[in-house]
Amino acid sequence: MIQMSKVELRKYFLHKREDISDSEKVSLSSKINDNLCLQTEFIAAENIASFISFRNEPVLAKLVNKSYFFPKINGLDLTFHSDKNGFGANRFGIEEPNEKISKPLNKIDIFLVPLISFNRNLFRVGFGGGYYDRTLTKLLKNKKRPKFFGISYDFQLTESKFESKFDVRLDKIITDKKVYV
Repeated sequence: MIQMSKVELRKYFLHKREDISDSEKVSLSSKINDNLCLQTEFIAAENIASFISFRNEPVLAKLVNKSYFFPKINGLDLTFHSDKNGFGANRFGIEEPNEKISKPLNKIDIFLVPLISFNRNLFRVGFGGGYYDRTLTKLLKNKKRPKFFGISYDFQLTESKFESKFDVRLDKIITDKKVYV
């Protein structure tokens, strides 16, 4: 396969993702949620860092027995907040929680990380701002660190090796067809 740069991968897979219908998104998201709920670490987790679907990303369910926190851009990093005060769009058009108080990163059990593409080495291509990589890097040295689960449609898999020293490797990638470990 021809190696693609992150810019090329981003463009190709964003286009591919935006081509799926609303009914496909609902169906594939349901399968992703089913696969996620089978993960031992997810079952045990109480505090989940999640995200609101943007540009046809999978829609994640909220289970009643778990607490969910959503990302907000804070400088060059992300902070995570409850959704108790609703959401508002940021400068990129991404829905962010209105809640001001953030959850300490080390109190989150699992980060559900959105992506545009991924490879079998469990690296992801995001929108290119580096927000998730910078934020998750802060947790890598913790003795008991949270798990990092990428959330993706299976068609977003690439065979390209695009990772750099700044990219954070995910623990698993949950798709509609399988779980990559």
